[in-house]
Amino acid sequence: MNTTTLSPNNDLSPIKKPKRIWLRVLLIVIFILLIVGALVGYKIYRSYDKVLVKNMGSSAVGLKNDAVEPDKLKGEGDGRINILLLGVGDSGHAGEQLSDTMIVASYDPATKDTAMLSIPRDMYVKIPGYGLSKINGAHAYGEQYQEGSGPELAKKTVSEFLGIPIHYYLRTDFSALKQAVDLVGGVDVQVAQNLTDAEYPCERNENISCGFSIMAGQQHFNGSVALKYARCRKGDCGDDYGRAQRQQDILVALREKADAQNILTNPIKINELLNIVGNNVRTDLAAWEIERLSKILKEIDPNLINSKVIDNKTTQLVTDTNIGGASVVVPLLGVGNYRDIQAYVRTIFADGYIKKEAATITLLNGTKSPNLTNLVSTELKSYNYNIVTSGPADTTTVKATQIIDYSGGKKPYTISLLEKRLGVKATVAQIDPSTPPPTDIQIIIGADYKTS
Repeated sequence: MNTTTLSPNNDLSPIKKPKRIWLRVLLIVIFILLIVGALVGYKIYRSYDKVLVKNMGSSAVGLKNDAVEPDKLKGEGDGRINILLLGVGDSGHAGEQLSDTMIVASYDPATKDTAMLSIPRDMYVKIPGYGLSKINGAHAYGEQYQEGSGPELAKKTVSEFLGIPIHYYLRTDFSALKQAVDLVGGVDVQVAQNLTDAEYPCERNENISCGFSIMAGQQHFNGSVALKYARCRKGDCGDDYGRAQRQQDILVALREKADAQNILTNPIKINELLNIVGNNVRTDLAAWEIERLSKILKEIDPNLINSKVIDNKTTQLVTDTNIGGASVVVPLLGVGNYRDIQAYVRTIFADGYIKKEAATITLLNGTKSPNLTNLVSTELKSYNYNIVTSGPADTTTVKATQIIDYSGGKKPYTISLLEKRLGVKATVAQIDPSTPPPTDIQIIIGADYKTS
């Protein structure tokens, strides 16, 4: 496929530019199933025939075993389970294939850490094979190339943008949100402030404005109101950044309500839920992976989910601008420079094995480049390595980088991941019991070290 630089408007023919691009609200219907309980029974598996598609990428090693062997981890963050949640419009809706909602949900089996990160739909990024465009167009371009290929291209685009592996996707539409919220009898949400969007479109004709408003405080939403709450983006509703946070509010509220009602123990509601899933959701999670996730995610406390949005206020990593006549979001470091964004992402989706071992590390610079100490230290710290001491080595003529294990083999994951990152094999130090080493691991930077 030839690489083509696209306009920010996602107007590559034959995709038609919609008259008005509204939010494709994400509902994580399957995520309810993953969290609430195990999926069993012939009818459930039969219903998944509509939902499940082949995973063209890699599976998450964290799904396969409770304790992943160190040599099974490919790199930092590889122990996490990362799922891209895509929200698209209902069939026939303007711009229906644009994934205006993109959230990465991540779970770490090692620490039970759960996080969600919303990506601005107008983020201006490189889409593999298509050049620079808004990130919400990746799914649409993939579908244009070949039906069913949209989620894979979206996964690849997000993975390269955030610098993390994306193992799976879940894709859903408007109808799934409304129906699922109504199925559980509505959801309760704490609205932070009064919201009014005078331009909110009418349900039956989106070319006409009917408006939407909601008061601050604890509110009970049915499916229709929940959709409006998650979609509104004009007036007091603010912008796409605030809307992204509201989407996450709905997800958490829906999960809590479904859990409280023991949805999976109610045969009638199971049938209704399966109909919603079958008609409105697609995923490349295999049936056994869904069962596995449903078991390991039961203990998640929704109050401890780390919810973040890449925005221009809280994170201050991006800015709004105009390119080619279109409003887009770009990194503060410049178009295509994701370094700071990826470093921030690593603080949210930290590697659980590194955090759990908490190995202390001494970093020594064995080269003639004094700036290398801070450079390497900053990079390793962004991956959550515990650098407690750094400075010059005894000599500045070290040719090959070295990793010295003083832990007596007690920090296997940290050692294994450092070996992969630095491309060298660690040596085990002989420890004098009368003189304990100052740290668990020592790294000596050599002339062969290559910066990222």
